[in-house]
Amino acid sequence: MITSTFKQELESLAPLFLAQSVAIIGASEDPIKPSGQPLVALIRAGYAGHIYPVNPKHSTVLNLPCYPSVHDIPAPVDLAIIAVPAGLTLEALRQCVDKGVKGVIVFTSGFAEVGPEGAAQQQKMTALARETGMRICGPNCMGIFSSRNRLMANFGVAEMPDRVLVPDLLGFISQSGGFGAAIYEVIKENGYGFSHFVSTGNEADLEFSHYLGFMAVDPHTKVIGGYLEGVKDGAKFLQAADLALDNGKPVLIIKAGRSEVAARAAASHTGALVGSEKVYSAVFKQKGIIRIESLEEFNLMLPMIARNKLPRGRRVAILSTSGGSGVMLADKCAQNGLEVVPLQAGTRAGLAALLPGFASTANPVDITSAIMTSPDLLEKSAGLVLADPGVDMVIAAYWTAHGDSAKVSFDQVVRVGKDAQKPFFNLVWGPDPAVREALSLMHDELIPAAREADFAIQALASLADYNDFLQTRRNNTRTAPSIPADAKEKAADIMRLLSPGARLTEHTAKKILQAYGIPVTREIMAVNEEEAVKAAGDIGYPVVMKIMSPDILHKTDSGGVMLNIPTPEAVRESFRRLTETALARNPGARLEGVLVQEMLAGGTEIIVGIGKDPVFGSTVLTGLGGIFVEALEDTALRVVPVSPADAGEMLAELKGRKILDGLRGRPPADTETVQEIIQRVSRLAEDFPNIAELDINPLFVYPRGKGACAADALIVLE
Repeated sequence: MITSTFKQELESLAPLFLAQSVAIIGASEDPIKPSGQPLVALIRAGYAGHIYPVNPKHSTVLNLPCYPSVHDIPAPVDLAIIAVPAGLTLEALRQCVDKGVKGVIVFTSGFAEVGPEGAAQQQKMTALARETGMRICGPNCMGIFSSRNRLMANFGVAEMPDRVLVPDLLGFISQSGGFGAAIYEVIKENGYGFSHFVSTGNEADLEFSHYLGFMAVDPHTKVIGGYLEGVKDGAKFLQAADLALDNGKPVLIIKAGRSEVAARAAASHTGALVGSEKVYSAVFKQKGIIRIESLEEFNLMLPMIARNKLPRGRRVAILSTSGGSGVMLADKCAQNGLEVVPLQAGTRAGLAALLPGFASTANPVDITSAIMTSPDLLEKSAGLVLADPGVDMVIAAYWTAHGDSAKVSFDQVVRVGKDAQKPFFNLVWGPDPAVREALSLMHDELIPAAREADFAIQALASLADYNDFLQTRRNNTRTAPSIPADAKEKAADIMRLLSPGARLTEHTAKKILQAYGIPVTREIMAVNEEEAVKAAGDIGYPVVMKIMSPDILHKTDSGGVMLNIPTPEAVRESFRRLTETALARNPGARLEGVLVQEMLAGGTEIIVGIGKDPVFGSTVLTGLGGIFVEALEDTALRVVPVSPADAGEMLAELKGRKILDGLRGRPPADTETVQEIIQRVSRLAEDFPNIAELDINPLFVYPRGKGACAADALIVLE
């Protein structure tokens, strides 16, 4: 849900992107210095607003009146750029507050990124923003570029694009100034127009999520890209991602900080909470964010997005001038989850009539070297394959050289690419000058082309994943399960008696699960042998017996579980052994009694649980249960709240899904019930964010239509 508070925060960003007047505090005429670059760039770009240099050492700068302080500017100021030493920055910010400036960009470094003393100064900057409502980009940032009013409030990105094939295509946010500027230059060189570009710096006030949300609602931004090291406020990031989804804007993010070393570097670099890599991956899947691994992959996606030619499925056809390269590409497609499908009979017949007799009309299609003497073979073959209703995308791979014949071939390729209603991707090989020329011709026409197969196929696979995500959301007809009206009240009555950090015994934890409609085993607590015997008789033999203690979390490891107990005599003996073993292995443990429980038979064991992430809060996990969850690490994760579509995708992600689908004659498991339980657990986590950990392990899942039952449970409070 998008909160009204977050919407108001996004509205407050307008002065940074749509400023009608800009003051540059510390302005310089030197175009090399950060204090000089924005002044030169604003003038050169033809910025439509007013420019006010501020520097007590000058009366004019680049023929513009220069003012001793921001107070002396004789007109309102929307945006101020601060480019003065760190020791003078806070005073400059206070002067901006007095002047009524609504947005400030702080270039200056020397704050949280340098150590505790700088962090303390940055905290004062944050406090000033919170107290006054003035929005701050930075510090330690390279600023903002906005095409709407030709606003070049930055350094490092000093030139407006001089060749724009697709205006206002991309809004880009970078937590690295230098790397972000490099990305800007590469994308600009390829002719893709920016709506906005932001270097976020240390994010003392405005965060990556604010800029993402602003661009998500900006009517002039079609797609959003970013370089992300870490998110500070997970809730804001989720809301911003939802806004992008609601407005139909793809989000492509390079996410750094996967390894421990990289995570430490990222934390030092941006001061962001890097969080768990698994949770970030889950969030990206949950919100349809396309995770890209390289700038090359990013560049290859843009023409397909710009022309709205996303893959509508995963079925790929390959055209190649070499049988060997076709086989290699088929392998790479399979590795990335793309399906090299058989072509329809009519398509193969058309290819057979067109190609030499020794050519292969199977997929991959080998159009052979005959293309050298009959360059129209590529265009005609591509047309036939693109028309095949069983094909979602086509990859054409061929050799090129200089000369008029090459130009004729590329004119045909451009025609195919423009007419195609499906992605038509070109892999061009040959001498370097010839390949460069070919790629340049195709890029100018927004025809996706590359010389490296890996980047191209990964780009196609990622866009196919994105389409799958959108289709799943559109086609999902499942509704969230009904939660009992008094569930929260019942659970709260139990929680109210517990202290922070409490560990709930299985019996108590299951009462909370029951309140939320999660099926649990029939069980009775016994404090002596006779109570245990009566409980076993009421439940029916055989039974399970478990020691109950808030100090013993893993009962099996402590000898606290006995299975398949068949008689009253065995119950008495088990009660004594469980009590003695528990005290011997856990001296001082508080024993509440022994839980007598029905013995579950059959079913597939899985785990459903709650965890806590420092950035995104409560998460829900599922995977194969019992001891296998630790041995196989085959789990799927989502952040709360988990939707019906999310729950289905979680089960689909599991490598062990085949076990749930039915393996070697076993009937399919009741995954419908499991999906409901995942959502009930999510609601529990949403209602009680103070749950630090919950494990239902194992959850016995029975054949389709037979339900599931929680055999064991653990809850730990923060």
